[in-house]
Amino acid sequence: MAKKENIEVAEVTEVTEVEEVKKTKKTTKKSTKAEPEAEVKEEVAAPTEEAPVEKEEAPKPVDPVEVSVEQKLVALYTLQQVDSKIDEIRAYRGNLPLEIQDIEDEIAGLETRITNFKDESKKHQKDISDYKIKIKETEALIKKYEEQQNNVRNNREYDSLTKEIEYQQLDNQLSEKRIKEITAKDNDLATKVADAQMRLTELKASLKEKKDELHSLVEGTEKEEEQLLQRSADCEKLVEDRLLVAYKRIRKNARNGLAVVGIFDEACGGCFNRIPPQHQLDICTHKKIIVCEYCGRILVDKGIIAQYNA
Repeated sequence: MAKKENIEVAEVTEVTEVEEVKKTKKTTKKSTKAEPEAEVKEEVAAPTEEAPVEKEEAPKPVDPVEVSVEQKLVALYTLQQVDSKIDEIRAYRGNLPLEIQDIEDEIAGLETRITNFKDESKKHQKDISDYKIKIKETEALIKKYEEQQNNVRNNREYDSLTKEIEYQQLDNQLSEKRIKEITAKDNDLATKVADAQMRLTELKASLKEKKDELHSLVEGTEKEEEQLLQRSADCEKLVEDRLLVAYKRIRKNARNGLAVVGIFDEACGGCFNRIPPQHQLDICTHKKIIVCEYCGRILVDKGIIAQYNA
């Protein structure tokens, strides 16, 4: 009985061991199947969403500052007054800048002429030297032919040598004549150079006087002119391009440089023609820019002039 019980217990234990082994195999198979699925899930996992990049908004265009017609007229009249003062300063200098420019141009022309004269004189000297060398050569040939005449055998040789001597003598005479002609031309050139040098000295002295005079005039008004030029540039910035082009065109065509004028005694301050009452009313309202129908100048009323003076 004891043996049977032992056998039964052993069988039971074996069965339990077999069942445990099967269970462990099943668990291991499940675990092995679950692991690749986890890996796949990790691989297929959706990528992390990046934070949205905020787009930089383009700067909004700045609205241009609206300038009224009245402000435009004041700016134009101010620009005209500044430019007129600059014209007065430059007129005070007179024609000195133009005279200085003319003298400088004449000095440059004289210097070029003197240089050309000197180059031509050098060429003359070279030609004279060449002719003198030629004369020496012909004289040597004449001497040689004369010695050969003493040893001739017949009259034919003697006549031939005589002709050669005569030819060389004529050639010498021609060379001497050319030397005299070139010498006369060279003397004439020397006279022209001396006159040009004298005129050049006078012009340089005159140029120095004119420049000193201009410097004395400019010295007193230079700073004022620089300030006015700077102010003119500042005023131009306040005027729109279209009006500025029209202003400069009118100023260029006007004899006195006035492009913006006031109304005096119901007449244009530039051409002095009478302005119709309706135009006067439009000018006083400052709603649009009015030009004179006769001379084309821009017209302003006393109100704009008063604002400038203020």
